[in-house]
Amino acid sequence: MVFERYSVAKIMAVNNDDDLAAAVARVDELFKANPDILNSGPDNPEYQELNAIADLVFAYEDIHCPMGEPTPAGRIQGCIDALGLAEDALIPALGSRETVAAVLTGQQEVTPAMAAALYELLDIDVRDLLPAAVGVAGS
Repeated sequence: MVFERYSVAKIMAVNNDDDLAAAVARVDELFKANPDILNSGPDNPEYQELNAIADLVFAYEDIHCPMGEPTPAGRIQGCIDALGLAEDALIPALGSRETVAAVLTGQQEVTPAMAAALYELLDIDVRDLLPAAVGVAGS
């Protein structure tokens, strides 16, 4: 296999939060210079640079900024955000504006009935809303 040599900007390791900030700033610069960069293809040097920096950022964040599993409230919030829904859209599934607020702030756990209604509304797996039920589901 023959590797071609590309004129790509010098890529530095991401070893600390300052390096991370610089890498993220460079990613922003690349997107501002070419908003369609992801469609430019692997032959584009800026595309290659973006991919290399993204790999470094992801590796650093995996080690230094691990994200745990989202909470049921986080899963619900993520779904309504992705769908562009207002929190009031959850009232039919959760019963009241107060219950919606309590569930989204984690002050109230999702009940099995709520989980079933949220599955119908948002297509969220019931097991993701009722973590204790995961082991019971196959029983």
